[in-house]
Amino acid sequence: MNIQGMKHTFEGLSSTFRRRHLWIIAAFIFLYYFSPGLSTPLYFIMTDDLKFSQAYIGFLGSLAGAGWVAGAFLHRWYLKKLTLKKLLNLSIAIGTLASLGFLFFWNEATAAVISFSSGLAAMIATVATLTLAADYCPRRAEGFAFAILMSIINLATALADNLGSYLFTDVFHRNLSPLVVLSAAFTAFAFVLVPLLHLGEKRQGDPAAVGAIAPPPPPDTR
Repeated sequence: MNIQGMKHTFEGLSSTFRRRHLWIIAAFIFLYYFSPGLSTPLYFIMTDDLKFSQAYIGFLGSLAGAGWVAGAFLHRWYLKKLTLKKLLNLSIAIGTLASLGFLFFWNEATAAVISFSSGLAAMIATVATLTLAADYCPRRAEGFAFAILMSIINLATALADNLGSYLFTDVFHRNLSPLVVLSAAFTAFAFVLVPLLHLGEKRQGDPAAVGAIAPPPPPDTR
């Protein structure tokens, strides 16, 4: 048993909760994903109002998945060289426009275009936020810190979906348009939060010196 290695691992874990910048990252990620969800209200709009068949609703889900794949290739070919700050701002802009696109969710044709676009925007947002989370995980606690940040994303997404469903039924009385505008406004608000991260010209994938625990010195062999 490597007692010294365990000691440094424990120091890395304990430092995770003492790093102010990591708390800022966690708060940013939560607020980034906490916009009133549209998925559940959209399902009822598609089934009750637009009379889409279940097969076509499934097809729209496949189109959204294709948008995810396209977003991954777009990042790989064109967006990978952007600084992390620019990538985050771009993802917020695309996400805001994709959310506003649901104002035109009128028929099968527009639904197809919007589903693909929202999938593409979701992938760019995912790459941006996961890169942010990975780059700022403290050394010797990378897996633990990253798991916490991913749990924050899951929590924010679940709460957002419930909030969107509540607003759709009890506040907006099954009117989708105000919910779409509110969701887009929440996404656009993330622009205000990006400067708080102090990213500067940091490149994607470059580890940030946050919470680094120095490795143990080599043994004295004299």
